[in-house]
Amino acid sequence: MRFTFSVILLAIGFAFHAEAAVASQYQSATHAKISGTYMMVVYANGSKSMVPLASLKPEDHEWLVGLSEKKPMAASKSQVVYVAEAEPAPVKPRITIEKSVVEGHLETVQLCPPNLMRDQIGGTCMLYARIHWLDIAGYYLPTPDIYKIINGTPPHAPWLEPRYLRGLTTIFTNHKPHPVRHRLPPEADPFEWARAELRKGRPLLAAFPREIWQALPPGFVAAHPWNGGNVGHQIVINGFTWNRQTRKGTFHIINSWAELPEFDLTTDAAAGGALVIEESLSPVGEVLVQPAASPAKEIVQSIRLIKTVGAVNLYEVKTNFGTQRMMAASEDAVRELVEKP
Repeated sequence: MRFTFSVILLAIGFAFHAEAAVASQYQSATHAKISGTYMMVVYANGSKSMVPLASLKPEDHEWLVGLSEKKPMAASKSQVVYVAEAEPAPVKPRITIEKSVVEGHLETVQLCPPNLMRDQIGGTCMLYARIHWLDIAGYYLPTPDIYKIINGTPPHAPWLEPRYLRGLTTIFTNHKPHPVRHRLPPEADPFEWARAELRKGRPLLAAFPREIWQALPPGFVAAHPWNGGNVGHQIVINGFTWNRQTRKGTFHIINSWAELPEFDLTTDAAAGGALVIEESLSPVGEVLVQPAASPAKEIVQSIRLIKTVGAVNLYEVKTNFGTQRMMAASEDAVRELVEKP
């Protein structure tokens, strides 16, 4: 009986010694699980840890392995789901054309107005015209963003403030993607090009030089400061009428004066440099068609006389398209025949 009691005490002592050798941080573990090269451990307070097996002391390793066999950690119900990245939603095209009709000889095209007609502050027509221009095309600019550009600028000379000048660009570049602008081609007739762009639904940025006061109601120009120079006052065109027989018509002007927000300007008043056409703007979502590449021009690279046949010569002509034989009176005639369109 005495021997049995001693054995029990000895066994308890060994068990106590074995538990004491285990790091204290693992003695409160309630569940464990081996996962690859890691030991997943759950503690009595509900916390969890993931321990590299290679970092465990032999005593800790043996303790946790035994625990994983007696009280394995429940299998996780979570799973990793791979979802294909969604394609960005297509941009809904902005429909800007409200009216496009031809009645007899008279054609009328009218685009939508801006969502909000604004009254410029001081001499800020360059900014406000661009805001109207963007608005018609579907690029709205919140009022607080406008004030960030013009606050603190000299009211009658805002172009002296760098922040104002930067704003004339950032109101475009802050949009993603950037609005697509189309400059007036140097070889184009400005008014014909303007009408063609409006038929596509593209509003126009334009300007009045100083002389335009003759075409406006009395008193309006005097009440609004301009910055002078080649461009006196910036405006937007969002429509036209055109009589193909009489070759006369109007342009519909969107202005940034509360007293004169919009009006029609006759082509007679616009002629002679009184109206300067600058750019058009594609509406939001417009699908741009790339122009077909023009065919390469054939260029003579070398000419070799083979023989004379009566009044003409037989030449071997090498061009960028290849080599051919040709009858001509002279080498100059060869070049004209090959290179003249």
